[in-house]
Amino acid sequence: MHRLTLATSWGPLLLAGGSRAGEGTLLLLPQLRLALDAGRPARALVPATTVCVTHTHLDHVLGVPAWASQRKLQGIPPGRLVVPAPHGPAFADLLERVAALEGGVGYGVEVVEANDGFSLPLRPGLDLTFFATTHWVPTLGCCLWWRRRHLRPELAGLPGEELAGRRAAGEPITYEVRVPLLAYLGDTDPRVLDLHPWLAQAEVLVTECTFLRPGERQRAARFGHTHLDDLVARAGTLANRHLVLTHLSRRHRLATGSRTIRRRLAHFGGRLHLLNREWE
Repeated sequence: MHRLTLATSWGPLLLAGGSRAGEGTLLLLPQLRLALDAGRPARALVPATTVCVTHTHLDHVLGVPAWASQRKLQGIPPGRLVVPAPHGPAFADLLERVAALEGGVGYGVEVVEANDGFSLPLRPGLDLTFFATTHWVPTLGCCLWWRRRHLRPELAGLPGEELAGRRAAGEPITYEVRVPLLAYLGDTDPRVLDLHPWLAQAEVLVTECTFLRPGERQRAARFGHTHLDDLVARAGTLANRHLVLTHLSRRHRLATGSRTIRRRLAHFGGRLHLLNREWE
């Protein structure tokens, strides 16, 4: 799998995985034991305690049963699976049937349903929120938010003893700042960037770029995917520190497609990364 170390205000953020349309999309944040889509079985997926799937297409969920099975086999406590509503019962039934086929007891996975606006605490100061994207089937993107507190500007320079006294007296001396560290769009067409303008401010934006050729733009729109022309047209409005592209169609060779993407997005102001790979 590809491994990226991305500089963010939170610190170095590790991103691992790979993607190819129709074959599998797997995105891991190992520091948080978090997977955003699990379209391929992988050894690196097993430590994830939380696995999210953006939608129900097989190239985004095929790794889920293997993940649950391997955690059970290795004696690791069951994880948490976050799926778009109303598909929670279907995923619970899938895992129950696979466990029965293996001849063992259930995996014990906690299945959580998410919808537009759902928020999931990951650890102190880090939350995962979900939002609707614009694919041809219902799909949820998600954003990793970092919450931190800052001293109120008018209190800057006061001695620590006075600040402690004000806090003890019940006076709020800090305010909360929420930073969108990483937004993952899953499969979507570019309208999601218009519906959620804040995505252009996420420090890391992970989105698809499925089709590249001029004649494929209509096909991209028909099936709810993003064409390279869509990103080229919007690149000047994207203030992201990192743009990570996934889901390249098998219609395009990986090497030539990568060169085309890098050439046409050379005017993007941040750093461009490609997570596409050939799955064996």
